[in-house]
Amino acid sequence: MKAKTFEDVLKEVRGKPIVVANRGIPARRICRSITEMFDAVAVMTATDADKTSPGTTGAHELLLLGEDPRSYLNLDLIIKLARDRGAVAIHPGWGFAAEDDTFPAKCLEAGITFIGPTREAMHTLGNKVAVRKLAEQLGVPVVPGSPEAVSVPEAREIAKQIGFPIMLKAEGGGGGRGIYEVFSGDQLESAFSKASALAQASFGNPRLYVEKLLTSVRHIEIQVVADKYGNVFAFDERDCTVQRNHQKLIEITPSPWSKMTPELRERLKEYSRRLVTAVGYDSLCTVEFLLDKDATPYLIEVNTRLQVEHGITECRYGIDLVEEQIAIAFGAKLRLNEENTKPFQWAMQVRVNCEDPQKDFSPNAGRITRYVSPGGQGVRIDSCICAGYNFPAQYDSAASLLITYGRTWIKVVQLMRRALREYMIGGLKTTITFHRQVIKHPDFISGDYDTNFVQQKKAELMAYRDKEPDSLRLSRLVCEIAAKGYNPFVQLGEYRGREDRRLGTFKFVRPPEPASWFEPRITRGMSRDAILDALREDREQGIVHMTDTTTRDITQSNSGNRFRLAEDRLVGPYLDKCGFFSLENGGGAHFHVAMLANMTYPFSEAAEWNKFAPRTLKQILIRSTNVLGYKPQPKNLMQLTGEMICEHYEVIRCFDFLNHVENMRPFAEVVLSSDKHLWEPAISLSWAKGFDVKRYLEVTEEILAMCADVAGVSKKKVQQRIILGLKDMAGVCPPRFMRELIESIRKRYPELVIHSHRHYTDGLFVPTMGAAAQAGAHIVDVAIGAAVRWYGQGEVLSTASYVENEIGLKTHLDKDMIRAAGFALKQIMPYYDRYTAPYFQGIDHDVVEHGMPGGATSSSQEGALKQGYIHLLPYMLKFLAGTRKVVRYHDVTPGSQITWNTAFLGVTGAYKRGGNIEVRRLLNILDIVNVVPEKDLTALEKEARLDLYRDSNDAFRNLLLGKYGRLPLGFPADWVYQSAFGKDWEKAVADRTTESPLASLVDLDLDAEHRVLSQRIGREPSAEEFVMYLNHPADAIKTMDFFEKYGNPNNLPLDVWFEGLEKNRPLHFQGDCGKPHTMRILDLGEPDEHGMSVVRYVMDSEIMSHMVKVREPLHMDKDAEEMADPGNPCHVGSPSNGDLWIVHVRPGDVVKKGEELFNISIMKQEKAVIAPVDGVVRRVLKAANFQEDRKMVPVKEGELLVELGPSPRTCPTCKGFIPLEDCKYCPKCGQKLDALTPKG
Repeated sequence: MKAKTFEDVLKEVRGKPIVVANRGIPARRICRSITEMFDAVAVMTATDADKTSPGTTGAHELLLLGEDPRSYLNLDLIIKLARDRGAVAIHPGWGFAAEDDTFPAKCLEAGITFIGPTREAMHTLGNKVAVRKLAEQLGVPVVPGSPEAVSVPEAREIAKQIGFPIMLKAEGGGGGRGIYEVFSGDQLESAFSKASALAQASFGNPRLYVEKLLTSVRHIEIQVVADKYGNVFAFDERDCTVQRNHQKLIEITPSPWSKMTPELRERLKEYSRRLVTAVGYDSLCTVEFLLDKDATPYLIEVNTRLQVEHGITECRYGIDLVEEQIAIAFGAKLRLNEENTKPFQWAMQVRVNCEDPQKDFSPNAGRITRYVSPGGQGVRIDSCICAGYNFPAQYDSAASLLITYGRTWIKVVQLMRRALREYMIGGLKTTITFHRQVIKHPDFISGDYDTNFVQQKKAELMAYRDKEPDSLRLSRLVCEIAAKGYNPFVQLGEYRGREDRRLGTFKFVRPPEPASWFEPRITRGMSRDAILDALREDREQGIVHMTDTTTRDITQSNSGNRFRLAEDRLVGPYLDKCGFFSLENGGGAHFHVAMLANMTYPFSEAAEWNKFAPRTLKQILIRSTNVLGYKPQPKNLMQLTGEMICEHYEVIRCFDFLNHVENMRPFAEVVLSSDKHLWEPAISLSWAKGFDVKRYLEVTEEILAMCADVAGVSKKKVQQRIILGLKDMAGVCPPRFMRELIESIRKRYPELVIHSHRHYTDGLFVPTMGAAAQAGAHIVDVAIGAAVRWYGQGEVLSTASYVENEIGLKTHLDKDMIRAAGFALKQIMPYYDRYTAPYFQGIDHDVVEHGMPGGATSSSQEGALKQGYIHLLPYMLKFLAGTRKVVRYHDVTPGSQITWNTAFLGVTGAYKRGGNIEVRRLLNILDIVNVVPEKDLTALEKEARLDLYRDSNDAFRNLLLGKYGRLPLGFPADWVYQSAFGKDWEKAVADRTTESPLASLVDLDLDAEHRVLSQRIGREPSAEEFVMYLNHPADAIKTMDFFEKYGNPNNLPLDVWFEGLEKNRPLHFQGDCGKPHTMRILDLGEPDEHGMSVVRYVMDSEIMSHMVKVREPLHMDKDAEEMADPGNPCHVGSPSNGDLWIVHVRPGDVVKKGEELFNISIMKQEKAVIAPVDGVVRRVLKAANFQEDRKMVPVKEGELLVELGPSPRTCPTCKGFIPLEDCKYCPKCGQKLDALTPKG
């Protein structure tokens, strides 16, 4: 055969069709070489799933293979279509049939050139058992193992000879698939069965052989090219050591490993040339080796095809391997030799796959919503995706191959860092962020690692947050709100429709600041003692200080805590310069609702406050043992939270709704240990029988005694170190009472600084605060007038006017700056008034009877409204008033929630039983028991009163038991327990306690909680996230998930947050880093039959779309798969779309946590799914056994496949499981089952 020149081949194939029997990345890559130099017609095969995919753009024509996704393996069909088209050659690419040794033979028979080796050469080198034999004959070292394919007994015998661990490897195939690691003999049979089935499914050959598993090795390969005339050229090595589960992730040439010497490199090349020459091989192939710590090489396989990583060799040498491969197939002489082909660059490739590394590299399919490709000098990319492409689940997860190349290793690393930063793929999880982690790891850069690198460094490599750009995430949030017409995240229901009238665009006009403003007397950074001395000195001079509550208690009372950080940023800088003693901007329900509805991290919010309002002290409200929640928490949680609070706040106001002072001790221990923080224990105030001046003086004495004990000083000394808060949370104490109380406290404790707080609900805010100031209070709480409504604090300027002009005292306020703050708020408040204001509004002097705190009023009304009982609210308030006389405590969180829920449940329960008539009867009974003495009650009345608390919940019962602490005026009458506990009332009375819950609460296992949270969010939580989670687990996780999906909502303007964005209106916003962005909605589609609306929009000049569910589907699919409940550990669902190929369990089987239940093939990767808990298999919803019927069952992500039940009972003798509830004897040991071990 006469050798052809490259030019001869160019003339021969120009204008002729060459078929690429492949898809995606390889097909697109090969088509480029076909069209560039050869000027041939690139014809690509495509199934129905691929015929419009981005990968087909490089082809001139398509050969359509039909709907079967496996048609790329149908060689007869492909060859027939190619022959019908008149193709002169077929290139197999990689994967699919590229290593099927019948392919070249069938092409030869059809008269079509196969661009690859001959059948004989492929069979010898491509079969792993055959190539091992050849290598041993040629003196090429191989990994110890079996000489040929084996059975289970033969595998067991080989394992005895070479020792565990071993690998079971598929005789055919390659690419790291079909390998099972076996570490002990008891794993062998099961592993063999699975490996054989997977090999059959993947390669059509179930035969396996055994190799010794080398545990600390480098994976090095040599690219070889040979022609039909005996010319062979071996390229420098490619290092493929960064891999997981034998799947390559990153490839590098040359190897950065320090032990890769020129001598070793030449040795590997020589081994490779021997193998190729021995079989007369022509075409491309890759010879793969493992090298141990001593750099001793072992052959593992030869790949008789174009390799995925061939591109880095091309970049190192400046050549086109596919071009050379095509020319050789047509008879051209190899153009490459040692003289004309020299390496001159380093190169690295990362495989960008549609996989989630943080979920064990689970593949995922779906729509690519954004695609921004990297580029520039030294960057090459081979990709098969684009924006809008629906990445299919039928094939492997490869999305692109990203290569960087340069003159040095460090240059290549830096280029890759830059390229990975530029690369953006939206809509699916990819390996991009994972690769960023690998590329910056010092061990990777040094080259000092082995094939266990990813597993060994897993914690470090997976410690990232795979977030799309904040602008893109926020744009989707805007789409969600715009499509619905309301914001579902603020938890206010469907408060408006898409076409409803809008308040209009929020355009904030910054009010001018006064020309001059004075230096405040008290600022952040001062010591505790300096601040308290200044307060006492000012009070001696007739100066009363004021705390502003606009952004905490006012928003809690009047807008359900929905006031956002975004608006805090606008008004906060003005508040900072008003001369307030402190700004109360955190704590209470604000902490919870920040996560529940504002989607904001509360401590991050506090940190930002200290940046835009750096001068004024920041104040927080906390709830003793309830911390920032609604039930008692253990001491270590209290103190962990307290430590984080002290990082952001200077004034820590703490109250206990029972005035059980011991409940505040853990916080006192944290705050009093610092001389930079002000500890403000607060007395909860009510004005009712038993709650008088004498009682509150007793509480003051208890507070001082506790604080003195904590601080290790006398009670007299501790007066000088704390502030005493007086907290009239409902606004029920009249001026005369506050005057008498404060005068009495000041007389007994003259050095004690007093801070007075009350609400506006009864309408007597100004005269009461005036009385407090006149009686000697050092600080009073107020708010900016533009935000004042009725349930919060009163207005600052009117209060200041009263204090100054009617009483004759002085304040330390910059009133012009207060007016500027008011102007800012006047622009903001209309949005909150429209969308977040309470249902019932206005002054309510009846609060002195029902005692509902201002902060709880709006939230309670909101709850009644949502549940359809707002018409019963007047009755509920009467029930509240009556219950306050029966069970006496202070209606502030969590007491207000307990009282409200007791009233709500009592009234709605009565309403359900008998409508308004039954409700009025219930209230009449309550009136009677509060008015008529016990001895005068009739038997019928005593019986009727037992209905009062029959519908109460556990919180009310726990209150009666003393689980929140000691009731301030003692336990209620026994009949209350009869009503609440029913037949168990006597036990309840006996179980009552007066101890602090701290005495019985066990400390949280913080390490265990941290592990649970880390597992739930798939990464290491920040310190703030951990504290958020400990206080409010569900809502904290919701906020974390929101940030991952949508970004920081405080970067959106107020009107868009509540109303969404109108079509064609430009929205300008900034990301977290200050980068400006512009968004405009082009179209809001009408919902389809599935309830989905498509929002098309332009984001920074890029057209995008987002699907939003705006209503329920018109027709429910009766045949829809049952989905697993993510929160139910007994529900085991499919981790992704894929094919179920084996189910190991049946109903009734007993399984242990960690036991494999079923196995799914996901994008050609095997995924074992294990039992998350011990249990009994209750249901198996789909079954499969590929080994028997050669069928796989398609499954969807999240689809419920196995349902478990509780763990069964165990025999106390043999510890075996008891399968049936009514077993009398253990079926295993015969033991009589009188005393069974409980279910566990």
